[in-house]
Amino acid sequence: MSEVTFDVLETPLIIFDSDTWKDNDEYINVADKIINIIKENEYALFFIQNKAYTIGDTEFHPIVMVNREDYGGVKSTLELYIKDIVFDLIPPDFD
Repeated sequence: MSEVTFDVLETPLIIFDSDTWKDNDEYINVADKIINIIKENEYALFFIQNKAYTIGDTEFHPIVMVNREDYGGVKSTLELYIKDIVFDLIPPDFD
């Protein structure tokens, strides 16, 4: 029988709420703030979550993990990677 291990990781969670935005173009300002948080702190990993983005009837808010050293390949930058994540976490508009 295998052993079960439980670890508590000290990984920061960055939360934003796109429901409070006037329009979705505000994602650039939010992404810039997140980029500054990542650059100003020494953590290797960060979690990013949009409270407005839910999946399913249980209102699950997905969390994206970002590794400050591994952000999308040779041509990408941390800035572009974070902007893509924030944009992808904007809920689809079903109006």
